[in-house]
Amino acid sequence: MFKSPKSLQLYSIFLINTTLGDLVFAISCTLAQIRIIPNKWAFAYISLGPAGWIGGAQGGYWAYCVMLHSLFYMFLCFPISFGFRYWILIRPAPEQKSCIIMCFCLWLVAFAQHICFIFSESPPDEITTYLKQNKPFYKLDHFFISGNHMINSPLTSVTLATIVLPMFPIYCLVIFFYKKVHNYLLHNKTTMSEGTEKGHRKLIQVLTIQASVPIFFVFPPITLYGLYHLEFIDVTVAEYLVYTLFSVIPLIQPIITMYYIKPYNHGFRRIFCRWMIRPIPTKSLTTVYGERETHYSSTRYD
Repeated sequence: MFKSPKSLQLYSIFLINTTLGDLVFAISCTLAQIRIIPNKWAFAYISLGPAGWIGGAQGGYWAYCVMLHSLFYMFLCFPISFGFRYWILIRPAPEQKSCIIMCFCLWLVAFAQHICFIFSESPPDEITTYLKQNKPFYKLDHFFISGNHMINSPLTSVTLATIVLPMFPIYCLVIFFYKKVHNYLLHNKTTMSEGTEKGHRKLIQVLTIQASVPIFFVFPPITLYGLYHLEFIDVTVAEYLVYTLFSVIPLIQPIITMYYIKPYNHGFRRIFCRWMIRPIPTKSLTTVYGERETHYSSTRYD
């Protein structure tokens, strides 16, 4: 928010939006620390974190609602950086106001899902009783249990479907924009300067890595959750792994940003690793963000 150069003002809006979503998910995930037990028509959530200790079953459920809300918003934001990068290649950069409005509208979609999930909660006693009937070998009397019942609360099915199912068309959008950017750079590289082409090659690397994140940390937990719920597998560790895998995403995305986007990489090293860098001014060139900026490279001391 405070270190972005002028050439990244537009893109920093999307970065701030994504980073805040990651931060909310990381905090709520830490507070809730959910163990999810899908069981036929009901879902039990056991809060192993501070939210359960402080607020009991209700506190754990509310923290879980925030966690699910920020996770869903994270999914919705996946195509943004890809679409933005393609947009500025073929059209003039959009206004800041338009970018903010788009992010806000996406958040409203996630907020609607959040409200639905809050009101779909089933009484904790009902979930505990249901769990004891179907999984009598679980000893959960001393845990904070909340949950949803799909029969008694139809909103549960709608809410969960809005979280899981859209990820597949969302990823199709990611692949679509990735191919568009790649093809554009491939067919127009002869019209670019050496520096600009090099910047775009770096952009392709970033896009490839970002497109790979869901493959490793989104689809595996969704698949694991589905297989466990449909009783194709029956391993207790699956109850812990679903959100453990999701929670890696807020760690990976900032690392990608700070490593590949030069001003943030340079700023990070200047603050935390001053002995590793030496600013070297180079010529001004057109950046992949559609504006001009004087770049500084970083040199390691061996």
